[in-house]
Amino acid sequence: MSIEINTDVLSVILYFLRYNRRSLHSCLLVNRLWCELTIPILWRDPWTFFYRLENTSSPSVQNQPIKLINTYLSLLPQESIIELQNNGINVPIYQYKSTLNYPSYLRGLDLDYLNRSILRWHYKYNEKHSTHPFQKAVTRLKKFCKKVTGRDDSIETTNDEDRIRYDQIHLICSKLLSLFFKESPKLSLIRIKQKKYEIPFPLFENLVKLDETKNCLSYLTGLECVDDHNMEEIYTHLALNNTNISQIMIHGYRNTSSLANLISVQKKLQKLYIVNVSRVSPNDYWTTPGVGLELQRKAPFITILKLEGSCRFLELLKDFINLKEFSLRCVHRNSCINNNNNNRLLVKAPKLINLEKFEFECDHKYEIKFIVDLIKSTRHLRKVIIEGSRILDPTNCNLLLDSIKTYCPRLKNCSIPLSTIDPPLITLLRSCKEIQRLCLFSVPSANQININYCDNFLLQILEFEKLEPTNLRTLELINCSFSVEVWEKFLKTQYETYGIYNTKETRKSVSYLWMEYNFYPPSEFLEICSLYKKLGMLKTYENISSCKSGLSPKYSLRLD
Repeated sequence: MSIEINTDVLSVILYFLRYNRRSLHSCLLVNRLWCELTIPILWRDPWTFFYRLENTSSPSVQNQPIKLINTYLSLLPQESIIELQNNGINVPIYQYKSTLNYPSYLRGLDLDYLNRSILRWHYKYNEKHSTHPFQKAVTRLKKFCKKVTGRDDSIETTNDEDRIRYDQIHLICSKLLSLFFKESPKLSLIRIKQKKYEIPFPLFENLVKLDETKNCLSYLTGLECVDDHNMEEIYTHLALNNTNISQIMIHGYRNTSSLANLISVQKKLQKLYIVNVSRVSPNDYWTTPGVGLELQRKAPFITILKLEGSCRFLELLKDFINLKEFSLRCVHRNSCINNNNNNRLLVKAPKLINLEKFEFECDHKYEIKFIVDLIKSTRHLRKVIIEGSRILDPTNCNLLLDSIKTYCPRLKNCSIPLSTIDPPLITLLRSCKEIQRLCLFSVPSANQININYCDNFLLQILEFEKLEPTNLRTLELINCSFSVEVWEKFLKTQYETYGIYNTKETRKSVSYLWMEYNFYPPSEFLEICSLYKKLGMLKTYENISSCKSGLSPKYSLRLD
């Protein structure tokens, strides 16, 4: 008996998989209907699937961006391919042309990753790789010697090769961007990231002036951009074509006048991301005419705010009265240090009564009291993420736990620092019954580093689960030191309760991460980790820095 699924319902289900490339590829193979519904989702913003590839060693995975460029090149008109070949570009012969118009599905365009993908493609098909590494070293040494002795012929040859390569990549970018603007009925999101490469940006600047791109750009709702004076003309033309941008990410601070004007004309701005703003004080940024002042005027309408820079920007929170989500990564600790007040904030925590998600990550000493006061101003928090191993006031960890237990009854995602041997975890799980993910970040004192003082964390969780059912599905233990006996007992109990042969609907996923500068787990401990990872109970165990090194960017704009 076959069960037919309504097409609209199936589309909604597949849409929830839009960032899961592997699952989408599996859906392609079900039948023709599933394929027709999956293709537009898979090709709407293909660049997001490759953000994790920079630290990936697998050659097959590294070749995926090259295959993407090959697919787009195969859809170019014949005259464009001939023009590429006439300019010395070795374009593969495509025997079969796809019946699907993939550029027509494009809704998100990443200029930086487009250029990087073309560079990889050009290196594979148009660079000479036959030279032996030793011969390459000799050639480079000869060129260096010629430069030292003043023989300009080698310099001219090198410059000519670089110029030809630059012109070829520029031409490929031009053809693909023209294809995208022509075939895509609308672009909802454009990412213009930090300018590591020079090619796409002046090229894009010329294309936005064309009449055929105006309709395409008029649907723009998301923009990731660089606050740079070299982008003046691009922002000027975008301001003329679009006033409906709802989310914007800004890299850096140059106070570009055209970017300020672009922000001022937007009528629906709700999501704001500010990255790498550190060389200016919050008050100066907020009050100086330009980008900061225009953002201040939009602050009452912002519902999602994410910052990456200095934690001193917490002082600006009072203007965002309607925030629902707030995230701050402090990556510039030198700009946060204030010798006069021992790194304490100069303002009180604002009252954000609508706040539902709060994330805070800090690499230097930070004050828990400010975070506690912020949590107390709302009862709607569903997510509280606090990460950082250097607490200015570790005695307030219990105060933080008390505020979460009292003011966050709807909490589902929780990450908290712990500096005490016996934190009231049972009370926390009993008060916040909807918690599905719990991350415990241990902050040991100097005399606790080599002591298994975290055993109590696991024993409390085991004790609570014996008495009451729990919704906890994910448990992360960071920088914790456990005895071998308690760790093995905990994993064994979890495996017997949530193992692969158990009929329970929920299964707990456990991860263990450590910081090498504090301690390194003993070999016997790691052997147990290896065993239970093979059994499927332990998701991962490794150094926290290596775990995070291959992840996608912390903040990146995505299509709604």
